[in-house]
Amino acid sequence: MWIWIIGLGLLWNAASIAWVLLGIRKGRWQPKDADKGRGRWSRVLFAAVFYGWLGYCLYDLWRGSSDFERIAIAEISALFLLSGVYLALTGYFPKPNERPFVTMLLLGISSGIGNASMIFVVNAAIWDTEGIKVSLLPYFVLGMLLFVYGQKLLRSRLIRMTNGIVYDKRMEILTTVLNAPYENMEAMERGKIETCLNNDTETVSSFANKMVSIGTWSVTITAGFVYLALINLAGFLLSLGVVIAASGAFYAIIRSANQLWEQTRDIQNVFFKFIHDLIYGFKELFLHRNKARDFREDMAGSCATYRDKRMEAESKIANVVVIGDLLFAAVIGTVVFAFPSLFPEMRQEALRSFVFVFLYMAGPLTSILNSLPELFQARISWKRIRSFSEELSGIRRRESTYELTTETSEADEVTLRLEEAVYEYGRNEDRSFAVGPIDYEFRSGELTFIVGGNGSGKSTLAKLITGLYEPNEGSVTLNGVRMNAGDIGVHVSTIFSDAYLFDRLYGIDFEAKEREAQHYLQLLKLEDKVSIQDGRFSTTKLSTGQRKRLALLVSYLDDKPICLFDEWAADQDPEYREFFYASLLPDLRSQGKCVIVITHDDRYFGLADQVIKLEMGKIA
Repeated sequence: MWIWIIGLGLLWNAASIAWVLLGIRKGRWQPKDADKGRGRWSRVLFAAVFYGWLGYCLYDLWRGSSDFERIAIAEISALFLLSGVYLALTGYFPKPNERPFVTMLLLGISSGIGNASMIFVVNAAIWDTEGIKVSLLPYFVLGMLLFVYGQKLLRSRLIRMTNGIVYDKRMEILTTVLNAPYENMEAMERGKIETCLNNDTETVSSFANKMVSIGTWSVTITAGFVYLALINLAGFLLSLGVVIAASGAFYAIIRSANQLWEQTRDIQNVFFKFIHDLIYGFKELFLHRNKARDFREDMAGSCATYRDKRMEAESKIANVVVIGDLLFAAVIGTVVFAFPSLFPEMRQEALRSFVFVFLYMAGPLTSILNSLPELFQARISWKRIRSFSEELSGIRRRESTYELTTETSEADEVTLRLEEAVYEYGRNEDRSFAVGPIDYEFRSGELTFIVGGNGSGKSTLAKLITGLYEPNEGSVTLNGVRMNAGDIGVHVSTIFSDAYLFDRLYGIDFEAKEREAQHYLQLLKLEDKVSIQDGRFSTTKLSTGQRKRLALLVSYLDDKPICLFDEWAADQDPEYREFFYASLLPDLRSQGKCVIVITHDDRYFGLADQVIKLEMGKIA
């Protein structure tokens, strides 16, 4: 049977090598950057030592074997040789987004067999009465080399895979966020994104790293139990029953701790929210010490709750670990004191072998049980990542394309029309507020002011115009084509009152517009404050008015046919406010832009081609 199993392994390796070579030929697998220095030569040297020692041990077995056994030895030799070729190929020609689970499984099994074989060789050498201890030494060294070499290859591949998983998962979450409806992001609890991108992805990847050790330990334990079964089946069954009982109790208590870990994961969201408040509200906290004191107490309460929940969960695990260690001691005590009465036919050497193997297996089995908490935490993080993606997913999502768009130019003429558009907050609640129905048309070459008191719906109308909100009723069309939320943005340049200023010109071909950028720095009187190198601002630590001017520079470089400014002049000094209304806005209009401005500056209303006044969400 073993010959047939090894033969199947040979076929699998041969097919795998053929598949890799085909992938290399077709360019699917690219060579990785050449290794330099000690790393490359240490791997070559280690492989040479391992295969040289393996060859010596197989030759030693060959000399005293029968013809049938020599067939098995030949197959084993070929299996190791093909496995080495496959590992070398996949090591130097890694597949993009590789998930080599089968390879790592086989490496884990090999490493576990090497670890287990050391137990058997040492046990045989201890009870040797025929003077063959020295002849067993090469096989002990071989088991040690197999264990170390397998672990080295396994961990190097796992490092590559787990870091790839973190990268892929983070990019997947980032893509989900960037394609999510704005309304979903606006309503999301602060702290969720940070926790998901940082804690959850790291937890999932760190447990993947733990799986290597679990695989190796599992093979070691399985081989140890097989060895004990061969020594004495009844003793093995009794020992196995005790171990299963201990493991079952361990698992049951961990499940009871699962709810506590769920709660600690929720508290992490709150913790990141506190960090956000600390960073962006530091000015207020610094000025008002009573406010800072209350904030500290609130954050301390959240941290204390997290501490207490985690302590309670980990205390349960600690208790089970102690019980597990006690049960292992009980198993060994049962072997020493009860087995002689229960199994009088068992020889003294067999009893000692049981004790020796159990002492060796105690560490791996305890480590596996101790890894179960991490399994549950990784499971919680994985569920949270999935629920996070589902929460951000809307009925309609934008395509995941992030290329520089060139659909619009200065010559583009647009007509943006809201046709009986309505957006309602709290639509399914008793108390709601609606903006609309709005029926209005914005055209190129026109300057439109949107005015009204606080809470009249100006910002909501701006979000309908720019495609941040999808109307609950009615529609938004551009040149007669109905637009979905998120599709209008490619035609619109916006500066909202709470606009965020990036330190880099994202989405703009700076090389083509470098001279234009320098011109606008002078026009906006920022040349002494900011410089732009390779599309990156030298600083964004400016006054609020200067940041708004720098945002206006970005809007100029965007060169979109529709420009919307939300209370842009509110943070400017009187001189520059006059320049904005009297010069900059008319200049944009003369370029054929459709300019929309939300403003309270009634002294400039006469400059607009049309003024929209909102009252209670409707055009007055």
